[in-house]
Amino acid sequence: MKNLLYLSLVVLLAASCSSNPEQVATTDAPTETAAAATPRQLPELLRQALEAHGGLAAWQQFGTMEYRMKSTLGTPRDEKHIIDLRTRQVRIEATGYQLGLNDANQVWVTPNKAAFGEMSPRFYHNLFFYFFSIPFVLADEGTVYEDLGTRTVASKTYRALKVSYETGRGDSSKDEYIAHFNPQTHRLELLLYTVTFFEPGKKATYNSLLYTDWQQADGLVLPRKIEGHKFENDQIGDLRYQAEFSDVHLTRAQPAASLFAMPNGAEVDSLKQ
Repeated sequence: MKNLLYLSLVVLLAASCSSNPEQVATTDAPTETAAAATPRQLPELLRQALEAHGGLAAWQQFGTMEYRMKSTLGTPRDEKHIIDLRTRQVRIEATGYQLGLNDANQVWVTPNKAAFGEMSPRFYHNLFFYFFSIPFVLADEGTVYEDLGTRTVASKTYRALKVSYETGRGDSSKDEYIAHFNPQTHRLELLLYTVTFFEPGKKATYNSLLYTDWQQADGLVLPRKIEGHKFENDQIGDLRYQAEFSDVHLTRAQPAASLFAMPNGAEVDSLKQ
């Protein structure tokens, strides 16, 4: 995936993907474990999910992704996100602030971090891109998989895939995800995830996301709406935040490198707080 404000935001991210708080998650015995560095090594469950969302080959042809996102996480936000899918550099534009990740791995904010709000820009800069781009980003190099077999959450049955990362991958290589796919359509419906960014040495608990609506964009099936809910003691809790995505565009060319360059006077958010 410390300051009390950051801890409160981590609690806010503790979200679940079902409307019934009384149901308990249960898991069958694991059936497959694999490490992936190339598409040929991807587990069958992930290959099925990728095909259901438009195909990994289709995803890999694109160099730029853009979308508009409205979110209630922390504070209401209405933003435009631009991502270089080759370098994973990010630019986020909103009324009152802009932030980006440049080619020196610096997350910058203009006019300053105070304009962005209480949340760490470093933590935030690719958070929703990742949620938006699953299952495709689960095929990234340095990813380790464990097929959890059939998993039941809130009386609904899924095929579940646990995803972790090789040490040193990204800012939070100890993060884990459990993607829950519809066993008939193979589409993503529920995601459990941990946040280790703020307290990397602490055992993390799972948060959750419900993928409630989908849209077609340039041949890919991408989320239109996601919901965050509490997820405590293997029980699904209350709605905590929502995000809606629109104006989605993907193009083959990479965006101009100048989009991600740090403006004069911008403030840099450090890797860890």
